[in-house]
Amino acid sequence: MAALIMLMGISFIIGWIIGSIFLLLGLKLAGTPEEKLGFGSVMITALLASLVESFIPIIGCIIAWYIIKIRHTDSWGKAILAWLISIIIPAIIIGTLYFIWIIPTYAVAPPGY
Repeated sequence: MAALIMLMGISFIIGWIIGSIFLLLGLKLAGTPEEKLGFGSVMITALLASLVESFIPIIGCIIAWYIIKIRHTDSWGKAILAWLISIIIPAIIIGTLYFIWIIPTYAVAPPGY
């Protein structure tokens, strides 16, 4: 049981760091000024936004956009754009890896053979 809890904690921390990196990339691509892009600050923003989105499902996105807006940008548009970029880039990476590794595997040997 302790090993499972430790694994969950490690998974959370790794996911949090990766999410922070993608949010930082999204903020840079959205045109946020450099003085508002400290990695520690972005990590806190990513943590707050993910907690809000987890516990308040529907309105949580709007609150997450507001958190990004007040901490890093000066407009709603940049905050929403940074949030979208931080979701789209990992989706593109996962989709690309899927088509590179998984699809060719099924073409050679379908499951069950």
